Amino acid sequence: MPFVGIVSLVLIGATGFGIDAARLMLLHSTLQRSIDAGALSTVARLDNATIDVQLRKFTIANFGDGQIGATLDSLTWTISSDNKTLTVNASASAPASLMKILGIQTISTSAESVIERSTSGLELALVLDNTGSMAGSGITSLKSAANTLVDILYGDKPIAEDLYVGIVPFSQTVNVGREHTDWLKAGSLAALDWGTTLWGGCVEAQSASADDVSDAAPSAKPLVPYYWEDSANNDWISVNSKGKKIYDATLNDSNGPNKNCPVEVTRLTPEKAKIVSALSAMKAVGNTHVNFGAVWGWRMLSPKWRGLWGGDMTTYKLPLDYSTPHMSKAAVIMTDGANTMSEEVYSAYGWLADKNLGTSNSSAAVTELNNRLTKVCTAMKNAGVIVYTIAFNNPGTSTQNLLRGCASQNAFYFNSPTTAALQSAFKEIGNSLSNLRVSK
Repeated sequence: MPFVGIVSLVLIGATGFGIDAARLMLLHSTLQRSIDAGALSTVARLDNATIDVQLRKFTIANFGDGQIGATLDSLTWTISSDNKTLTVNASASAPASLMKILGIQTISTSAESVIERSTSGLELALVLDNTGSMAGSGITSLKSAANTLVDILYGDKPIAEDLYVGIVPFSQTVNVGREHTDWLKAGSLAALDWGTTLWGGCVEAQSASADDVSDAAPSAKPLVPYYWEDSANNDWISVNSKGKKIYDATLNDSNGPNKNCPVEVTRLTPEKAKIVSALSAMKAVGNTHVNFGAVWGWRMLSPKWRGLWGGDMTTYKLPLDYSTPHMSKAAVIMTDGANTMSEEVYSAYGWLADKNLGTSNSSAAVTELNNRLTKVCTAMKNAGVIVYTIAFNNPGTSTQNLLRGCASQNAFYFNSPTTAALQSAFKEIGNSLSNLRVSK
């Protein structure tokens, strides 16, 4: 090749290198800017499907063709095991310019974006229907679905930073724990004839209509122990005899003054194992007072009850103030049935004939229970608690509408007629709560 040709080729190559080097820098900066935008738009999302869709949407929108006919060749992402770091990797290429003379057809580059999530704290009360209609597959489905939510929040960590979860199982009463005798009205426990049976920890509703829709502490509104008297529907008085008699009988261990008292509440705790164990221990008994479960869910979260619950709540000074920076409070209220008030069943409101709900008419009493649920939900939301609700197994249109109105927004109400839908509801709520923890 003549000397002039060689020099020309070198000059063209040098010029081409300079031009394509500039194009490569533009390609790299465009790619980096695009995946940074995609990562930042996605970092608050924890569910894989949403991350993938959001990341690609924002990255591609910002990348375009890089103004030089570029192509986005690959886009991958990973989340660290502690759910705090999102790492995005991408590569891109574009046609070479004058470098093609030297046989180089394309220029390519890669980029990485690492985004740290800032995690906010959460206090969460799971208010769960443990009534008789949940027996069998219902309670089994609930345990599985609730564990799905717990797994989403905790991941594989035994304790998650600034995450505290409590459980309020409810029937027609709530079990606050036998150790809380100091919450009871003076003399109320001693005045009852329990025989050799111990108080199970369940309580009745305060008599005044405004008392069971508030988060007032027991110092202001003392409680009364739940006590189902011996009756035709609850025959439990023991036979005292020095002799020996043999009877043909079927054991009924559900009778007694604690009849239909559900398992004890689980106080707010940072420990996943305690929540999993409490869910496993749930049993289906009794009738339905959703409002009573809801108000005790609120009391689990209300700072007016700080220092009263004991356990981990004392250790961590819970519940925290509503105004605590970078902390949220939420409640999940789930039921499979409508509120009930039967004349044959004793409940937190006593007997229907006692008119503690202002009436001895069953239908009117149920209406009052529904009204009180609405009042509790409104008060919780006004205080700053985020409320999710779940209607399981078709509890009826009126109950579904009641729960929809109870939720903080329409998207936080879940109609779950099947086990699969219940599982999906708890999963979606878990993802929503996780996003709440990383987006504040």
